[in-house]
Amino acid sequence: MFNIRIVTATAAATLAVGLALTGCSAGTADTASADGGTAQAGASTSHSAAPKPAVPGLNTPVKTGTFEYTALAAKAAGTTVGTAPLSQTAQGTYFEVTLKVANIGDSAQTFIVNDVKLEDANGKTYDADATAAIYAAPDAQTWVSAINPGNAVQGPVLFDIPSGVKPTQILVSDNAFGKGTPIRLG
Repeated sequence: MFNIRIVTATAAATLAVGLALTGCSAGTADTASADGGTAQAGASTSHSAAPKPAVPGLNTPVKTGTFEYTALAAKAAGTTVGTAPLSQTAQGTYFEVTLKVANIGDSAQTFIVNDVKLEDANGKTYDADATAAIYAAPDAQTWVSAINPGNAVQGPVLFDIPSGVKPTQILVSDNAFGKGTPIRLG
């Protein structure tokens, strides 16, 4: 008959060895690092982060879905757009982005100005003002337009922003549900 102390000691030793081996193998498992990436446990996580790609700026075409956007110019546009009686006054002040929108898809697509947002230095986003865009350039179709493949529209997109806001970029998309692709304004 076996001595219970020997069996207990052997079982404890086996368990300890098993845990030690498991602990050693856990040292090579991937774990989340502070920067959201993965690193091997026990390995140095002081690797250099990959640089973020540069955000394109003015006059640089940006493809998103079926549209190619090019921000041609950006400027403060005052507090009133249009000519009376077809004019509109901003709640704050208008900021204007001259935008070219090209259909790079295989079928007609409808551009809606609501697919363009303005972002300020604090990360706040502002919707475009379709009525202000109409009054600013009645012949332009940058508030809503069906664009056939290979065609483009160009004109002002206006944003009613509080005075003192510093716009930094626009976010463009080909639908109302997209996060938007940034285009730097300065």
